[in-house]
Amino acid sequence: MIKNNLKYLIPIFLLSLFGILTIYMSKSIVVNYYDYLFKQIIYLIIGIVLLFVIKKINFIYVKKYSLFFYIFCVLLLIYVLIFGESINGSKSWINIFGYSFQPSEFAKIALLLCLDKYINTKYGFIKCLFLLLIPSVLTFLQPDTGTVLFYLVIFFSVFISLGLKRRYYIGLFSSIILLVFSYFYLYFFNSELFIDIFGTSFFYRTDRIINFMNSEGYQINNALLGIGNGGIIGNWNNYVIYIPEAITDFMFASILTISGFLGGFFVIIIFIYLDFLLVKDIYCLNKNKYFVIGLFGLFLYQQIQHIYMNIALLPITGITLPFVSYGGSSLISYYILFGLLLNIKKYH
Repeated sequence: MIKNNLKYLIPIFLLSLFGILTIYMSKSIVVNYYDYLFKQIIYLIIGIVLLFVIKKINFIYVKKYSLFFYIFCVLLLIYVLIFGESINGSKSWINIFGYSFQPSEFAKIALLLCLDKYINTKYGFIKCLFLLLIPSVLTFLQPDTGTVLFYLVIFFSVFISLGLKRRYYIGLFSSIILLVFSYFYLYFFNSELFIDIFGTSFFYRTDRIINFMNSEGYQINNALLGIGNGGIIGNWNNYVIYIPEAITDFMFASILTISGFLGGFFVIIIFIYLDFLLVKDIYCLNKNKYFVIGLFGLFLYQQIQHIYMNIALLPITGITLPFVSYGGSSLISYYILFGLLLNIKKYH
């Protein structure tokens, strides 16, 4: 059992330590980098402690009380809309004694647990669609479109694995295509109505997607310059290019700038290894396999979105790199998720 746990624990610890090293090496361009470094170390310690605590709790009890955890997270999402701290235009944060946390990061854990609990019950699909809708709307209003995408990825990862009749998949995906088409139609042809419905923040965020398609944008241009200057072994002693959000949204670009192609390759290999382990567990586990499927979908999506947006292959959506980017809510939530995974494997 210890050997099986180490297969997960060693690579995720390595990713976290590599992230801390990158934050330290970014000191020349990050204001008050020491505060970020100190906080990330504290977050890492909290995450490790929670992982080992959660791993010891019988998953039966975790699943039994998952709905209460979901309701608690929804209440936090409502609270943050009213009293939350606004950062980078999103009212997504609660500040406690100088430490901010993002309730939506923990809502994805609650959603995943509830999907695993209810998806195979009577009217399970309707229940799960309702469970998806509530945090999605509340998070959309913050606005935090990146986390809404997390919820959707979790839901569709589970939904696709159910093996339903083809008409259900066609109906759902057709509805999504229609909504996306309507969204961009309003953006291009009726911007006033678009702003009335979605607000100026979403107009700006959509504008960033269009800028990406036109290969424009200060952030991505600087990120690409930094990556180009990183070369094979990087610039360990000289951070030559300023990259905005270097330790959060553009962490992978910072890794390529500081430690070069070799550093980026090291990180990608670890992620591929973890992905392989998750896929293997999906086929090995019978109970709670939907939790593992949802976790795999979320984990894989976040890797791809972050890395690809850092190298200008996908639009910038403000998504962190799991276990690596700075951010207590993201780091701790992933340690909780993998603690739950090890819990499932323990009691399988």
